[in-house]
Amino acid sequence: MKDPFCYSFRFCCDPWFNEPREIASLARFVREAQIDDVSVFCNVEELNTGHTTREEQDVYLSLLDAVREAVGPLGASLSVNPWHSLMHADLGKALRPGHDFRRMVDVEGREASLCVCPLDENWQRYFAALYARYAEKEPNILWVEDDFRFHNHDPLVWGGCFCKAHMAEYSRRAGKSLTREEFLRGVLAPGGVHPYRKIWLDTCRETMDRIAGLVGQAVHAVSPDTRVGLMSSVPYIHAAEGRDWHGLLRGFAAGNRPVSRIHLPCYVECSPQEYLQRFNMVSMANRALIPRETQVYPELENYPYSRFAKSRAFTRFQLLSALPLELAGMTIDLFDLNGGGIVFSEGYQDTLRTCKPFLNAVAKCGVMGLEKRGVRVLISETSSYTLHTREGRQMEELYPQEVFFAALLSAFGIPFRYDTDPDFSGCVAAVSGQYFRNLTEPQITRLFAENRLILSGDAVETLLDMGLGRLAGVESCRWMAQNGGEYTFEQVVNGKPYLGLDGARASAVISSADALNVRYAQGAVEYTRFCDSFRRFTAPGHTVVENRVLVYPFGRFENPGVIPPMQLTSLRRELMQDAVAAFGALDAPMVTGGAYLQPYCTADEEHIYCYLVNASLDAVPSVTLDMGRYRLVSASVLTSDCRSAALAAVPEGERTMLPLSIPPLDAALLTLRVEKE
Repeated sequence: MKDPFCYSFRFCCDPWFNEPREIASLARFVREAQIDDVSVFCNVEELNTGHTTREEQDVYLSLLDAVREAVGPLGASLSVNPWHSLMHADLGKALRPGHDFRRMVDVEGREASLCVCPLDENWQRYFAALYARYAEKEPNILWVEDDFRFHNHDPLVWGGCFCKAHMAEYSRRAGKSLTREEFLRGVLAPGGVHPYRKIWLDTCRETMDRIAGLVGQAVHAVSPDTRVGLMSSVPYIHAAEGRDWHGLLRGFAAGNRPVSRIHLPCYVECSPQEYLQRFNMVSMANRALIPRETQVYPELENYPYSRFAKSRAFTRFQLLSALPLELAGMTIDLFDLNGGGIVFSEGYQDTLRTCKPFLNAVAKCGVMGLEKRGVRVLISETSSYTLHTREGRQMEELYPQEVFFAALLSAFGIPFRYDTDPDFSGCVAAVSGQYFRNLTEPQITRLFAENRLILSGDAVETLLDMGLGRLAGVESCRWMAQNGGEYTFEQVVNGKPYLGLDGARASAVISSADALNVRYAQGAVEYTRFCDSFRRFTAPGHTVVENRVLVYPFGRFENPGVIPPMQLTSLRRELMQDAVAAFGALDAPMVTGGAYLQPYCTADEEHIYCYLVNASLDAVPSVTLDMGRYRLVSASVLTSDCRSAALAAVPEGERTMLPLSIPPLDAALLTLRVEKE
């Protein structure tokens, strides 16, 4: 019987170099690392010769037979991981004889030498046939790599495609002959959305959905039980090419259960705090956008490989911290993709083996699949259809900025969940970027009437631009440029002590962001005010309107997937938690004190399950919870070494302390039996 949590090891072997030795090593690694599935790379990375020929595929098909013969008796299934669809990059290679494919053209008119145009029917037939031949081996999963996209095909600028065939299609849909330059000016036009934007996004969306359906059906016709899985990149970038997550994954699935290899945004080890920010802004967002029934096997990778790239401790941290994605397992890519072989001296097999019992226990109990709790961070896969660009100069302006609060709130100890549907009530919701442009006026009005809202500066500006500022108690606004002199810090002005200080301050200069100077109607309570270097108040800061809207005044962030470091301070954490607690509408506990102890919450009728991930390098000596509208009846914990214990709660004023220590880079699952106050 397979483990509840599947380790799928991505295996690189050069069949022209070291096949017998590496297959023997593979069998040993499967045993020692407790691998459940072996996903064989074909025509991979350093060994990639371009689009696979039939003769090359014959060699890889023989390799698949040899791998199955070696690992099948050990209980491991066989999967296949071809390395290319459109091709990640040219890397000095060109199309070979027999590959009569049209090549991709970028925003500047440059043509690739190897990366192909997805609209090309010759390539579409080739790609479907390639996968159908692999399907003859009846693998568990057949993976499609993340080069199945329009963006990021080096050396092209941004990506494509703007070849003659695509320009003809854009022109047909526009009803007039278009040049590439004219079309792009329309796609990126500042202000109100130009009709060419929809043509671009619709064409990209429909093309990729159609190809996914072709491949899914080709595989299904040969091996009905083989699942086709998709590796994906960054959702806010995919939005700029109109990605249809449901249509794409269900097209590949061809009636089977969809499978996704969600990107874990850290190939090279970084700080754990930075990693979880990216995880919450990329991986968790991706999980919310795909079909609910999708089986998820994220990509754990340590490129450019060895412990010089990623330590065993950080590898363990990634395994533990990925569990909130509600996983079927993990794909694991640990060793060089040049065919050099499995390196046992790195010790990764020991890390995988010791982690497995806890991963199995959490997967088996099923709590990650229950209803998610926390502040509802609103996102949409179609935001690139509606957002307004500022300058209209580059494709990156089509990236939505809607994931900011997922990382900020979590770092502040406030649980969150993503939502793609604004139809809820009695909740706390967070909106950043231009998300409101996806909704109708009645939808927005209802959202404000029936919930409590946290808004970024961009969200407030968007409301005003839509003529709906009154819903947030806002009359007007203007941006103040970071480092422009109008503000250098915030100072508390609501009369409350924070951090044990009266008039506490938080810096807002250099590594911060632009800030919105807002003019409020009556009923606004300023928690802070912005000050300049001469200690003069210049604008409202954190402001709560009628205890129903919190304006977090920062915005216009340079990167939609990065929180400026100055935004993360202990004072801003206390301000945010104080305002959210006052709302009285949060449906999960907050973790108070400390930094980067990040909660992920789910619930059933009697329990809240709180998965705590310590992304700090400081140990957590005890856990203090603000239970909000709940009374804690009892608590227990499952630690990462698979020990279970009851916890005796200790009241601390309005909060509850649990005697639970969590080491750095570790995690624990709390089971909280609760009653509503």
